[in-house]
Amino acid sequence: MKRMLVSPISLVRLCALVLVLLPVAACVAPGPPQVTSHVTRFADFAGNPAGQAFIVIPLAHQKQSAEYSQYRREIEAHLVAQGLRAVDSQDQADYLVNFDYRIGAHDESYLVEEYGTLVPGQTITTTDLIYNSATGTYEPYHSTEYIPPVHGVTGYHTVTETIFDRHFTLRMFDLDRSSGDDLYPAYEGTVASSGSTPSFAGVSACLFDALFSSFLQPGTQDTSQPSDTCMR
Repeated sequence: MKRMLVSPISLVRLCALVLVLLPVAACVAPGPPQVTSHVTRFADFAGNPAGQAFIVIPLAHQKQSAEYSQYRREIEAHLVAQGLRAVDSQDQADYLVNFDYRIGAHDESYLVEEYGTLVPGQTITTTDLIYNSATGTYEPYHSTEYIPPVHGVTGYHTVTETIFDRHFTLRMFDLDRSSGDDLYPAYEGTVASSGSTPSFAGVSACLFDALFSSFLQPGTQDTSQPSDTCMR
């Protein structure tokens, strides 16, 4: 039996076969945006600080700042939740507390794949010569087949995004072990977080929660929580 191909489409057939055999990736809906933080804590308390008194004192650049006043109230509430007592005078305090916060930015670039059609869809026709025993002759038999297009990576382009770096540091000084202006450091906790939120206020609640989630546990910790819980 003689067989004729009207169009040389072996490459198209091969690509289509590969496409069919490839596993289909499952589509997973992205979850809510997260604020991820890296926390570092150092503790040198003489004992469990629960029940002891503290006062939060602003740094020089934080005086007369409404933003600082808001954060101070939140930090005081967190410390009270840890069992400490807030007082209004340094003479009544066992610990002097201060904190600092800042935000920076840097650009990050990465390659993004561009998807498109590698091989267009085509309709092909093949012709077979089939022997007709009734007439004793070979007669043409035509068949048509559709080959779907093959899609894949056609190129790349560069995307640049601005990443905002948020930092928070809390310090506690043991006044009983201090001497004059030489304050004794009893605790230091830092939180570092990077993301798309361009303000410290937009993530501050999450950063505070990250520090106080295991407040008395020294060491490092990575935390993550939905960004909508940072909203005030």
